[in-house]
Amino acid sequence: MRPLLLGVLLLSAVVFSATILTRADQASIDAALPILQRYLPDVRIIPADPTQWRLLIDRGGVDFLWAGAPMLYETLLKEGYLAPMPDVPELRQLPDKLGNIPIKRVVNGSVYYVVYAMLGYVIGYSQEALNKAGLKPVCSWRDLASPELALYYLKTGIKPVAIARPTKSTSSAAMMQLVTEIYGWEEGWRYLTSMAAVARFVDSSGAVRDTVKRGEALFGPMVDYYIFIAGLQYCIPTDGTDILFDPIAVPRSANKTTAALLTRIFLTEIPKGLVDTYILPGNPALLDSPDVNKTKAAVLKQHLSRLMNAKILAIPPEKSASYYYSFIYYYEATLVDLQDQLTSLWGQIVDAYYSGKINQRQFEELWRALGAPVNYTDPATGQVKTFTYQEAVAINDKVASDPTYRDRLYQAWREAASRKYQQVKTLLNQYIQQNTQQTTTTTTAAAKADLTYVAAALAVILAVVVIFVILKRR
Repeated sequence: MRPLLLGVLLLSAVVFSATILTRADQASIDAALPILQRYLPDVRIIPADPTQWRLLIDRGGVDFLWAGAPMLYETLLKEGYLAPMPDVPELRQLPDKLGNIPIKRVVNGSVYYVVYAMLGYVIGYSQEALNKAGLKPVCSWRDLASPELALYYLKTGIKPVAIARPTKSTSSAAMMQLVTEIYGWEEGWRYLTSMAAVARFVDSSGAVRDTVKRGEALFGPMVDYYIFIAGLQYCIPTDGTDILFDPIAVPRSANKTTAALLTRIFLTEIPKGLVDTYILPGNPALLDSPDVNKTKAAVLKQHLSRLMNAKILAIPPEKSASYYYSFIYYYEATLVDLQDQLTSLWGQIVDAYYSGKINQRQFEELWRALGAPVNYTDPATGQVKTFTYQEAVAINDKVASDPTYRDRLYQAWREAASRKYQQVKTLLNQYIQQNTQQTTTTTTAAAKADLTYVAAALAVILAVVVIFVILKRR
């Protein structure tokens, strides 16, 4: 019997039940459950929104944390919700880094979370659906926010992009944050705003995959294994991508023996089993294991090579975590809640530009104003503030820990965004009216000039006729 299997079986002999909190999708849960049940007679896997994790850990009885974006784990680590991981052989054997990217999160010599799987951020699409729509693949975040997709919406009434609400999906939150990391805060929010205007918002990243697969949206930012599961095509964003390191961790107050057993299983048996659902193991060497599906392992190896050759930003999870809560609730308040208002206004701006009612300079100015971070009154201080990156970091902990403050702030953001959209609409109408008046004035002036020319020509002709008559009489 292999030493690993023997060790796991010995541990499982003293463990009868386990509770795992997860952000994994149902397909991954279905693949992992039979593996876990080989060793544990009673295992519960609880899917929960990231905003609920702290409450569930506080209630007790959670033995293990599985999947989700590293920024979620970084936030839990910062707030004291994680315990050091058990010092089992499989953890020690795991490489510290993949290239320049850390696989383990170490603080004062202790590992607090570790990567068991890797997921790349891609833009998925169905080539068949694109052929019917007469569109080409979109292969950058900037193109997902382009006015051309708004034109498609205006012509068809179909919102072409599917996005998971960042409050419901940590991977979606990470991808939306990535846009601001690539283009900077203000430019990033400009693109996030126009992208949201033509989006179908759904409640999970798996729903993004399903929406694109059904042809109800043409494009969807998603993690890579959804592409392979659904048989979709994909682009790795040319303006930048990142790799979501799916972590595992142990919550405080977990049963230490149970946590040790689960750590060993999740670093060996689970990753090999999840190759069947096209999930890259955190230790790529497992792709060469005789226990994995060779065909699917070959697909993953090829994809990993593409990812490693792409423009990867490798944003530290502690940076993403530093403004995570501010970001997701601001996004929800200003873009999701007010989407009807936003979609209508963005459509009017794009239509005015392409129909010649506004010029390019005016269009760019309106687009920037549409996505500009709002000015709002902070309910805690009464001060008027702007939602800058620095402010998002400054209030992040209070947004995370104080529900009353968060609710009041959320409402302040929502009201400020609504006022901003109304101001942009007023400016759009002013530009259209101004340009119409200029066109009318120019047309009138041209008409007067034409009449003057005609009158002068007639005068010349009349003079020639008079002279001709006079000369003939002589």
